[in-house]
Amino acid sequence: MRNIARRLPAALITFVIGVTAANMGALLWPGASDERAVLAVEREYIRAHTERDVVALERVLADDFTSFGGRVRKEHRLALLASPFYIVKSLETEDVKVSVRGDEAWVRGKARLSASFRGHDYTTPRYEFTRRYERRAEGWQIVSCAFAFNW
Repeated sequence: MRNIARRLPAALITFVIGVTAANMGALLWPGASDERAVLAVEREYIRAHTERDVVALERVLADDFTSFGGRVRKEHRLALLASPFYIVKSLETEDVKVSVRGDEAWVRGKARLSASFRGHDYTTPRYEFTRRYERRAEGWQIVSCAFAFNW
């Protein structure tokens, strides 16, 4: 019984210190919650592609979304994902980094896409991506995507 009496206060103190330290992160690094929110949208963007969730993709892409130098707009991306001829099998990312400045954020990383178009399977070479986000009334949304291949 004496062991419990000695260990219980130590366990409680350790618990309180852990909870306090975890919550101090939000005070010391106010951008941390924005980074987590942006990463949540990034995960939703990837999930929308692999699960063909057009409604989710419509939600995470801003109405003025562009890609490939403005040649691809939101409606093009939604139509592609909705097409029965296009199936994303996997979209794997790595080395993902988030940078938040005010109401803008950038997500950079490397990715590889495996998909099928009209029954023909393909996998892209590993490519680098940058997605620009803006905080809008709807929350964080992707306003542009840029891609580069490191040959």
